[in-house]
Amino acid sequence: MQPKIKWGELLQAFFKALRTIFSKPTIVVSTTPSLPAPTPEEKPKVAPNIPFSTPVTISETPVSTGFLTCPIQANDTSGKSVTAYTAQISAIIDHSDTAIDPTSSKRWGVRAKDQTVKAFNGEIGDGEASAGPPYGYAKKMPEPFFTGKEINYIGAGGVGQVYPRTWYLQYDGHAGYDFPYPRMTAILATADGELHKAADTEDSAYGQGWNKHHTFYIKHKNGLSSWYRHCTKLVDEIEAQIGSENIKSCLVSEGQVVAYVGDFGFPGSVHLHFEVHDVQGKIVDPYGDKLWS
Repeated sequence: MQPKIKWGELLQAFFKALRTIFSKPTIVVSTTPSLPAPTPEEKPKVAPNIPFSTPVTISETPVSTGFLTCPIQANDTSGKSVTAYTAQISAIIDHSDTAIDPTSSKRWGVRAKDQTVKAFNGEIGDGEASAGPPYGYAKKMPEPFFTGKEINYIGAGGVGQVYPRTWYLQYDGHAGYDFPYPRMTAILATADGELHKAADTEDSAYGQGWNKHHTFYIKHKNGLSSWYRHCTKLVDEIEAQIGSENIKSCLVSEGQVVAYVGDFGFPGSVHLHFEVHDVQGKIVDPYGDKLWS
């Protein structure tokens, strides 16, 4: 007798075999190249926060470490007291082949004339001569001087001059600055010091002291001295204290009235001639060396 076939068991075995076959993992081979892993997005570089510089305010008055104040007591056209930069100036220190030029062996005045006048700002007059002595000179290509308003230059007039006054740089061989103000205009002490009447031998520029040019000077504490020429007279109080003796002096204060404008020793040319001397008695330029406060 043949054994009985158990169809239920056979079917279970068959389905088990199928599950085994189809349960194996399928490996898929990709033909597309692999891409690198994405990187974090790079942030743009930001420039550092640099603040804008603060605008610089430029003063109308040149910056100075000086100590001198204006030697003239007067008002400008607006009614304000003049300063060293607004006071009228008719002649300047000549820097061309004079004693202020370290390359020159010449002194001042007629001994230093070379038909050229050079100002502290570098401008040069070496062209057309002014109408009469003491001579000034125009530029070879004529135009006004000091258009940059470094000083209030008005020049000096002369009958028959070809160009206007400010087109001539005055004067050849000149040792100081001329302030052309009316007779008896008050002259001020530019700084504290001792006021002396000058002897001829003390005057390194012209050798013309009090008796010849009414020249006096104020010796300041720092060794420099302010020199004044052609005044009408000293104020009465100072004159009474000093008298005719050059060895005497009088203490004065900055801004004090000490004398009056005139033309002593230079008749017909009313003005204050002003100089600054160093400790060796050599003339220095108060504008070029920024000695004004």
